[in-house]
Amino acid sequence: MFQVNSLLLTGDEEWQAWFSEHAKINELNMTITQDIRKLTGQQNYNLYFIDVDEIPLEQVGPKITSKSVVVGLTRTEDFSRSREWLVNGAKDIIVFPAEEMRVESLIQDVVRQYKIQRETDMGFGTGEVHAFYSAKGGSGCTVLAAMMSQSLSVHQSKKVLLIDLNAQYGVTDTLFSIQPQRTYYDLLPVVNEMELRHLQNIANEHPETGVFIISSPSDPEKTEEITDELISKLIRVGRKHFDHVIIDLPSAMNSITFTALNTATNLHYILTPDSLGLRSYKYADELFKRFSIGNGISKTLLLNKVHPKNEMTSSDIEKIIGEKVDATFTDDYYGMQPNINMGTGFFRSRKHRGDSKAARDMKKYIDSFVMKSKE
Repeated sequence: MFQVNSLLLTGDEEWQAWFSEHAKINELNMTITQDIRKLTGQQNYNLYFIDVDEIPLEQVGPKITSKSVVVGLTRTEDFSRSREWLVNGAKDIIVFPAEEMRVESLIQDVVRQYKIQRETDMGFGTGEVHAFYSAKGGSGCTVLAAMMSQSLSVHQSKKVLLIDLNAQYGVTDTLFSIQPQRTYYDLLPVVNEMELRHLQNIANEHPETGVFIISSPSDPEKTEEITDELISKLIRVGRKHFDHVIIDLPSAMNSITFTALNTATNLHYILTPDSLGLRSYKYADELFKRFSIGNGISKTLLLNKVHPKNEMTSSDIEKIIGEKVDATFTDDYYGMQPNINMGTGFFRSRKHRGDSKAARDMKKYIDSFVMKSKE
């Protein structure tokens, strides 16, 4: 079991007893001593609790690495001394035992942070998060998000989680022919301790393609209770245990959309070859720049519903917006309808390229996307 290495420097026996008990509860591997020489030992500690009434700052500062968390403990509040410790890198100064609840909360936060860091160093928590977004409704985000999730699972043998954030009336369930009994609304009671097992309890696995789907609540009243913290934690836990997390976003720029966009590692903007699509993209692009959405992450522009009879070609659109279109998807209504109506997978096997032109376009796009990510 992973434990955070911690050190308590104090001669107070009551403090020693309290921390010894709480160290076991909070998975701390704690050393308790009043010997200042422990700071010069070979062992590095993640978390230091120091009795600032007994131990002067000048004896501590140079001996603790910048990667460690230092918390000062005092019996009485002294503003000048607290300020000196904080300026020199202490995370907090706590009046103890009067503020023992703050100590408990701080321990839990530090343990959680080190666990996340350790899992990241071991390769966990580094799955990619793909946000599918368009400021124009009806652009085909949901279908393309579903296609991408299926292609990554079927063709690339990746572990994929698809999250429908179209709160209230998402249609991802229909595309996969599932009738979910639970949604991410049911995670509200466990938001603070959310783990993979909680996601497994509400997710549905599509037997044909192996994609895991988490649905949105269809009740508007429930949607009102969804918090940014829930969405952020849901995506983070999903990223921890899946190779790819695909997020289908609504057109409305609400708090849910904003939170999801800021957690994404890849933003796929869906554009349609018409004036409404271009105008919506212009507004969205201005909003992205104003709020720094998408900075530092991979962004692709996907042109959907392309047809020979379109008034604008991909080249025309690139000239108008001054950006490159990364991929185009053919408007193939009749080719896709059997899959949509029956809820069957767009891809049946690793060698199957898809029955519709749009599915074949997606297969081509995923092959290219995966190839670039390996370079």
